[in-house]
Amino acid sequence: MAGGSYAPPAAGYYQTQPSAYNVNMYPDYAGHPTAPIGSYPVQGGGIPGFTAPPAVQQYTHMHQQHYRQQQQPSQQAPPPVQLPDSIKVANLSHSMNNMGMYLMQMEMMKEVGLIDSDDEEMSLHRHQKKGKQTKDQEPEKLPTPPNEEEQKRKAEQVAKKKEEVARQLRENEDIKQRMKELFVTGLLQCCEVSGTMEPTQGTVTPYTKYDPKDPVTKWQETNREINVTGDNWDPEYDCEYLNAAMNRLGTDEDAIIHIVATRCNSQRQKMKEKFKTMYGRDLVETIQGELSGNFRESVMACFLKPAYYDAWAMKEAIYGPGTDERTLIEILMTRTNSQIKEMTACYGDVASPSRKASNTKLEKDIKDDTSGDFKRLLVSACQGNRNPISKEQLVSAVEEIMVNNQPTGQFRINHQKLVDMTKCKLGAKRLFEAGEKRWGTDEEEFNLIFSTRNYYELRAIWDEYVKISQRDILNSIDRETSGHFKKALRAIVMNIRCRPMFFAERLKEAMKGLGTADSDLIRIIISRSEIDMVQIKACFLELTKQTLWRWLKDDCSGDYKKLLQAIVGTD
Repeated sequence: MAGGSYAPPAAGYYQTQPSAYNVNMYPDYAGHPTAPIGSYPVQGGGIPGFTAPPAVQQYTHMHQQHYRQQQQPSQQAPPPVQLPDSIKVANLSHSMNNMGMYLMQMEMMKEVGLIDSDDEEMSLHRHQKKGKQTKDQEPEKLPTPPNEEEQKRKAEQVAKKKEEVARQLRENEDIKQRMKELFVTGLLQCCEVSGTMEPTQGTVTPYTKYDPKDPVTKWQETNREINVTGDNWDPEYDCEYLNAAMNRLGTDEDAIIHIVATRCNSQRQKMKEKFKTMYGRDLVETIQGELSGNFRESVMACFLKPAYYDAWAMKEAIYGPGTDERTLIEILMTRTNSQIKEMTACYGDVASPSRKASNTKLEKDIKDDTSGDFKRLLVSACQGNRNPISKEQLVSAVEEIMVNNQPTGQFRINHQKLVDMTKCKLGAKRLFEAGEKRWGTDEEEFNLIFSTRNYYELRAIWDEYVKISQRDILNSIDRETSGHFKKALRAIVMNIRCRPMFFAERLKEAMKGLGTADSDLIRIIISRSEIDMVQIKACFLELTKQTLWRWLKDDCSGDYKKLLQAIVGTD
């Protein structure tokens, strides 16, 4: 449901094999001592792939200034130290990852029966920290803090529960093995969707049971005299409600907004099938005839399968008025192998306003519409063939977390085992020799390494690159490359380091200044709404000091604004 509220996955969730686009929650390490390659302690700066030297240099410089001013008391005091952006992003990224990891492992423990599904003392909300209050929100009434005795009682209960969990794990090796299998399965699904094992969550999740306040519930009670409160979601109920909203004198846009923003994409696909069966009409064509402008484009995007929507956006970027290189970069440099293969498989069947459906392939269209090093990088990306992380690698890298030699029922990833450091050091050396060390740049070598190595290999390569060149990889990209090729390489780096921040920056660019890049805004919000919009919103708040909901309020209007706000939700 829109708004980012957490809905636990159903039993057996970790055994399913959904589309690479369809996911709401992923696991990752919990910030334990075995940190990912390329990461630094939260206070030391740098999300995976970022480096700390700029921060060290800044603090050293400030210290020297302060020392000189102590010797000359008449001078003005130094300005307060500002943390570099890399450290700010690192703090935010680690915080999101830790919470996501904890949530995922609690759900696993419930699934194997180690803790009860209603066990409040071990549940997530006890470990969540309230975010900063923004001017977009009404002040919340804070609960009365528990007294000292109540706190002591709850602490004792948690300690006893942990002891019981440890006892069961010591006595039952099967439970421990089952937990590890669930953990590995969840991580593999995460890799299918994001290429990393970092937790993300969508603001749009499957609608499971009808709430008494849901408009569909009220409509059924008024017009069909049946009470569906508590019933499992049924596409027939939603289709009746939508049909009535479009058959009255004047379309009820609020009804369409409600259904689109609170049902996930797979549910919308079921509604399309049911509507045609019930009424002999196509739901999308019927809605399309009732709406117009950006609101219509947003609703149509919601009813497309994610792979088809990406293919549609790619076709528009190529065949629209002029080539939209930014869209080509955004999609091809941020999708995983599975997502790219799904998109290229349906590309020829997709029609866009600028191009009818045809048998043309994405690779051919890219070759015909782009050139040079940029063309070769895009062609490499559309193969969807980046080095995968195998299940065997992951199983060998997963380690049990022990506290005081007692099992905890939780696991972490030893990221050192996910990569071959000898090969990564060689990759860094090859990049250095292809750029900084020579006159001119060997773009082919950059293309090879950036297109084939998996995310953890690239993070390790970029770390080793700093040691060799004394430059961050982004600095070398800026110095050694140019044009759209440079922009695409930068997008790969920013996406691998922190994808939510990459999209937060894209959203800011779409809305800042005069005018709004509406197609970019729609595409990013719709395509990320079930994947990582919760984390994108957190990054957007950190980036702009205002919520995404607030920016949409100020930058959009009408039903178009209502729909996008309903999808992203308030913070």
